Amino acid sequence: MLLPALSGAKAKAQSIACLNHLRQLGVALHLYTNDNRDGFPPIQARIANGESSWRAYLYPNVGQNPRVYDCPAEKTEVYASAKSRPTSRPSLWVLGQFVPGEIEIPSGLGAVNVHWLSGGAQPPFGRPAGYENNLCRWGMVEAASQLILFGDGHSDVYGVWPSDRWWIWKELGDANQPGFNRLAQGDKGAVRHQRRSNYAFADGSARSLEPGRIPCNTNECWWSAKADPH
Repeated sequence: MLLPALSGAKAKAQSIACLNHLRQLGVALHLYTNDNRDGFPPIQARIANGESSWRAYLYPNVGQNPRVYDCPAEKTEVYASAKSRPTSRPSLWVLGQFVPGEIEIPSGLGAVNVHWLSGGAQPPFGRPAGYENNLCRWGMVEAASQLILFGDGHSDVYGVWPSDRWWIWKELGDANQPGFNRLAQGDKGAVRHQRRSNYAFADGSARSLEPGRIPCNTNECWWSAKADPH
């Protein structure tokens, strides 16, 4: 009886630590937008000789602590390890930097760009001109308590996007259509915490949710800055 109890206590502690990291990312985003005229950072953008991820934009506001981008329950895809693959050598110098190679490091927590195609539901983390040209600002957010910013894992469900394991997106079907369901899609991180997953919201809260019950329908969508985008 003791071992199951200890295992349950460990899982709960990991989930609590994960929620704390998500809250820190939420604070980091608010600090970033305060310094950038209410503009959200891009989820991805071009840099010299490569591309960046959203993590580099928030790095100064998380105290340059790479562990904030990770969940303690995830042991393989860990940003703080600075490894693009479990067997690769660490590249510590790329963490949080606008340099080639940073984008290749997976992280335990991902930013939200579910409806990523241009012209559709506004994601909190879009891309600049030259990509979809759909960057977000606070003025676009209609219901902060119902907008998910960050969450457990990523959406590389088929294992074909090794340099994209730091964001959550709609992989199956039309990206701008309603019906996004992380459980049905097979996102591994969606069931990380005893069949639940953790999320940071635009109002500063962090919550544990059932992945198959997060609204994305014709009445409301928690993945979009516009409350009813479909």
